[in-house]
Amino acid sequence: MTQTEFLTRMADLYATNLEISRKKNSDYASETDPFLNFRACETYGISCEKAIVVRMSDKLVRVANLLDKQAQVVDESLMDSLSDLTNYAMILRIYIEQKK
Repeated sequence: MTQTEFLTRMADLYATNLEISRKKNSDYASETDPFLNFRACETYGISCEKAIVVRMSDKLVRVANLLDKQAQVVDESLMDSLSDLTNYAMILRIYIEQKK
């Protein structure tokens, strides 16, 4: 793979992840609060940032497990989990940026 092919693939994956985020945010959050589902944890004394990190941790454990075995849940493959992890990292970044 050349550097150009690598960067093109990254751009394609980022575009796909953006669409995944768009759909999931529509399902889990609201137009006025894109972090609504993560903020729900604040009622249990868990910060929004920590709630996102917990989801990232869940995905990291899943990725580690799926490196050694086949996924049993069809729509939760290794690649799906990597996309989710990427999106959670970006969600956390945006949440931190918008707090400033």
